[in-house]
Amino acid sequence: MKRINILVLILGTCFVSAAWAQQNAGPPRFGKHPLLRHRIVNGMPKAPGTAGNRGLAVSATAAAKLKTWDLGHYPGGTWADLGDINDFGVAVGMGDLPDGSSHTLAVPLFGPNALKWIDLGTLGGTANGWEEPLNGVSDTGVIVGHSPSKDGDRAHAFVWTEKSGMVDLGTLADIGYPTYNSSFASGVNKLGTLIVGFSGVEASCLGCAPTLPVVWTRSVVWQNGGLETKWKIEILDTTGLDDMTYWYPWNVNDFGQIVGEASNSEGGFAGVLWSPLPNGKGWKLTKLPFVADYPESEPFNINDRGEITGDIEPADFSVWIPAYWKPLDPLRQTYSQPIVLAFPEGYSGGYADGINESGDMTGECWGDAGDQAVQWTTRNPAFAQVIGSPTDAWSWSFRVNNFRIAVLSYGDASCDSCGRAVQLR
Repeated sequence: MKRINILVLILGTCFVSAAWAQQNAGPPRFGKHPLLRHRIVNGMPKAPGTAGNRGLAVSATAAAKLKTWDLGHYPGGTWADLGDINDFGVAVGMGDLPDGSSHTLAVPLFGPNALKWIDLGTLGGTANGWEEPLNGVSDTGVIVGHSPSKDGDRAHAFVWTEKSGMVDLGTLADIGYPTYNSSFASGVNKLGTLIVGFSGVEASCLGCAPTLPVVWTRSVVWQNGGLETKWKIEILDTTGLDDMTYWYPWNVNDFGQIVGEASNSEGGFAGVLWSPLPNGKGWKLTKLPFVADYPESEPFNINDRGEITGDIEPADFSVWIPAYWKPLDPLRQTYSQPIVLAFPEGYSGGYADGINESGDMTGECWGDAGDQAVQWTTRNPAFAQVIGSPTDAWSWSFRVNNFRIAVLSYGDASCDSCGRAVQLR
């Protein structure tokens, strides 16, 4: 069960009704996934040993019967990519405005302003062109991401609420690391109390320069005659992985567990987990288990049961295998080796990203059959089903909520990149 009490549910309901009424010289890859990977991965080789491990490909008729919300993009814009959705049906992502600038956007599926795109603004800088939808939204209406700032247009992490608007979360330069003057917020827990991300050296784009893993912790203080929320940045533990210079915490659950990856300048990388210390004074870093033939791993998401989604890869990165990890003890001190997920028929590479509390997972697979969003379940790792439309040139899905609504980004003959939501069966 999700650890959301009645008060939080009430606050979240009020938020929905009110708020919406209105190239890299380091590692070979960067950001959460390779830039525009859906345009270039179809030629990747098949994974060894997976020919007999096929899932169940959905037929065109079945795909057409899935309940969908066609969201398109911001009016007057040309593209949108969705990164997250909360349990109240508020989806968030990146997209462009009529002037070509890239902004963080939101779109509710329900309520008086259903399917109407909302521009969250910027931190005062300017940005143009495509940006990866590195965003998060809590069930209490907290939205996080990154925006060009007044600090030389460098990307700074932000937090947005209906009350505060977009607030700059700052960088490590604010606490004594002067060269780490950009930052990205990549995830927020469902309660909206803990934000994770990274702060980088100089550059204002994903993967352009070394980064350090960070969290922003919340406190409520009395100021200016009322209660105000403050956020404090701090560095996460990197002990034991001293050769890693690129750190990417991707998401966090309501128990304070954080998942991400670390990479070195030679391109090697490792999946990691930060676990909160018993005294509440920080987090302990551990490397997630891996298998010998697939030593590289990328964990992208974690649910409140401690289940982790991602992918594993051989040392030459020639193929991606969707996988998940599960805790082996009640205290989550140990984790399983990666559990390989099946491919739908005609697909040979992919990753899992979204996961809800029931174990529904979403992500992307590619191969001879194309490049499409896919769903899995922890209840049966041999099951795999395409959830992209048969008419899509490509699609992917980063997140799925507890009502089994997944957000997709897709391209077809009429749209280079648009948003969609799908109710999974």
